[in-house]
Parts: sequence; C-alpha cells; structure tokens
Amino acid sequence: MFIRSTNKRHGFVLYEAIVALMVTILTLGILQQALQLMKTIQNTTFNDQLRWHITQDKIQKTLDDAFEIRDVTKDKIIYSGKKLEKGEHPGFVFEVYQGNTNDYMLRKTTATKGGHEPILTGQQEINIEKISNLVIITTVNKAGEKSEMILTLNDKK
Repeated sequence: MFIRSTNKRHGFVLYEAIVALMVTILTLGILQQALQLMKTIQNTTFNDQLRWHITQDKIQKTLDDAFEIRDVTKDKIIYSGKKLEKGEHPGFVFEVYQGNTNDYMLRKTTATKGGHEPILTGQQEINIEKISNLVIITTVNKAGEKSEMILTLNDKK
C-alpha cells in the first residue's frame, strides 16, 4: 500500500535553472578578473626584479672597473675612472637627484663636463651609505616598497 504522489517532477524548475546559471556566470567573472590581476602582478614584479638586478650589476661592474673610490656620502659615490691617454683619471659620480616632481633619481654624471645618465628613476626616496667595503643603496619606490642594493668596493688606493 504505497501512496503515489501525482506532483512528481522530473528536472529543474525554471527559476532553479536561472539561479544556477547566474551563480555560474558570477563565479566565472570573478575567476577571470582574478586571473588577469595575477598575470599583471606577475609581469610587473618580474620586470621590476629584472630591471633591479641589471641596474645593480651595471653599478657593481662600473665600481669594479674604477681606478679609485674617492668618497661615499649619503647621496654620492665619487670615483675615478680608467686612465686616459694623457695619464689622468677622469672623475665620475653616482648621485641622488631630486627632480621637479619630487621623484628621486640615481644618476651617473661626470665630475667636470656635465651631462648625466639616469640609472634608477621614479623613486620616492634613495639613500647611500658606506659600511666598511660595502656600499648600500636603499630605495623606496612609489608603492612604498623598500629595496636594498649591496655593492662591494675594491679600494685600489
């Protein structure tokens, strides 16, 4: 003696199907935005790290090739380059420069003839300090991220 219901339904009701479809579309939309954001962060981070390491290598190689490190202050590294034909050692400077927009730049200049080569640009803060035979260049970018570049000096005095 089984009682059989006549209201037996097979499948979804229309509103159940619409709600399931809306939840699926919403989930896919959020997932797509998250994946795009991750890709942007990964590319930006990788590019910044690569640029940072190339810059550090360039500065280190320049200081390794220098004839003499003359002075290191909180905003300058003054050194002599290779000997010229006349027997003199031209002076060069890595210095912190503040532009018109309050952005800081680390640049390479000649001590006498002027002109400059930008090394690091768009920084919020740059500090240089010397500890023993190490030079530590500390930067803070516009996002507030702090980074340190540690260079070794081979004093040839």
